[in-house]
Amino acid sequence: MTSERAVKVIERIRELNLTNREVADAAGVGERAIYRWFSYEREPKLTFIQVAGLCTKLDWTIQELASAYYPPEETTESSAELPGDLAPN
Repeated sequence: MTSERAVKVIERIRELNLTNREVADAAGVGERAIYRWFSYEREPKLTFIQVAGLCTKLDWTIQELASAYYPPEETTESSAELPGDLAPN
């Protein structure tokens, strides 16, 4: 994971004055998982329900969360690796 990837998400958490515990509870994960995501030790692997909880807590849409975490140039590069029927049009 690149060090720039989580910066906008971390900024949003600070903007809302949320604690790691509050973010962890919203995403249905442990506080340690949040630490690992934001210290770039591990990629988040969330279910749809967990993503929905995180988006609700951050007051963001799923698209806003995805755009904050994966900049557009990175999304374009990674979508080139998807099978044809899964790649964005």
